[in-house]
Amino acid sequence: MVERERMSAVDAAWLHMDRPTNTADVVALFTFPDRVPPGAVRRLLEDRLLTHPRFRQRVVPEGALALATWDEDRTFSLRRHLAHRRLAGGGTRALERFAGAVATEPLSPEHPLWRMYHVDGFGKGSAVVAKLHHCIADGFALVGLLLSMADEGPPPEAPAPASARPRAFRDLRLEGPLGGAVRAALASPSRALDLGTRAADFARSLARMALLPQDAPTRFSRPLSGLRRAAFSRPIPLDLVRERAHGLGVTVNDLLVTALAGALRRVLVADGPPPPEIRALVPVNLRDQLPGAGDPALGNRFGLVFLPLPVGADEPGTRLDRIRSAVAELKRSPDAVVSYAVLWAIGQLPQEADRLLTGFFSRKASLVVTNVPGPTARLHLAGHEIDRIMFNVPHPATLGVGVSILSYAGEVRIGVRADVAVLPDPGALVRGFGAEVDALGALAGGAG
Repeated sequence: MVERERMSAVDAAWLHMDRPTNTADVVALFTFPDRVPPGAVRRLLEDRLLTHPRFRQRVVPEGALALATWDEDRTFSLRRHLAHRRLAGGGTRALERFAGAVATEPLSPEHPLWRMYHVDGFGKGSAVVAKLHHCIADGFALVGLLLSMADEGPPPEAPAPASARPRAFRDLRLEGPLGGAVRAALASPSRALDLGTRAADFARSLARMALLPQDAPTRFSRPLSGLRRAAFSRPIPLDLVRERAHGLGVTVNDLLVTALAGALRRVLVADGPPPPEIRALVPVNLRDQLPGAGDPALGNRFGLVFLPLPVGADEPGTRLDRIRSAVAELKRSPDAVVSYAVLWAIGQLPQEADRLLTGFFSRKASLVVTNVPGPTARLHLAGHEIDRIMFNVPHPATLGVGVSILSYAGEVRIGVRADVAVLPDPGALVRGFGAEVDALGALAGGAG
């Protein structure tokens, strides 16, 4: 029996970002070219997923504060969390519709906050669709969880991919408790100076984020309906993206985010002239390494930064220059660590105040954008090759659009989940993204 465990403050913050029309959950999809037997999926979960205590624990609210504990679900049954479905239609569009329905349906608070579907009828193959609440794990942790479930298993002490680690972000976290850090500073002038510098940098970053005005009003700031839809792109060869990025003298991330900014512009111009920019909330991994097999400490260990997307700029080259500069500036700032501290503080407040302060993030941005580097080689589950990995990032509180960029086995895909009140057809954003990658390719050709 697993003992009751206090939920971390940051995980609690994500738990309490739920709204009746918008829950903070992740939907992941794996597709297979052949049919995976339902029994194989069940055995896989029993042998590899349920070894993580979180997947047998329910969330128990605790007291007036927005705290909670993880407690064993004594009525746990895998049959409650694993279901079999058959697609009506059989293709990618049918899978997208099913993913939207899964994203819309809430999880039961009486049981562990996850659900998984074994899906037949996806052409000649199968799919696995998983939904779990963000309080269990962030997207970076999900990559590690996938690695631990694959037949290949995780590499020993698998480090987080270099592109996922915030090497350029100055680390403002203190070693050990604050009291110990203060005592050490009093005993050493150099430590005192370092602590004072960190505190000043922290305060400046916090003030800058706190003083950001609400994001520009667009369709993305409409009230949410609670009905979600999903769309996923065709694969884009990663080598092609690298070649185009190299030709333009930018990083792969810069190019992909610029393509997204262009796709967002295409959506917004249908409503009239777009604003000069809108902001995206971008998660930044703060882990030293990804969780591996048997690691129960999934959780949320990332910060958030506000990235301006120049949707008002006409030319892709102009958008690229501005995004490259904005990303470089964010890498020099401590914003990711500061926002992690803000989430930690929010998670310890009474729930009413918690809900007010989540506006610190959601009202200052229009969407969430995450770029997670996945496995570089093809993986197998229960002996069956995974040909596609896709996921939908949560867009918490008042945000209605989440965009996920994931690389896997030499390919890049974009996934979009949106509330129909702000984006009835998320496929429009997906199609625009592909067109913008091509436009940047033409620009790279011209630069060469």
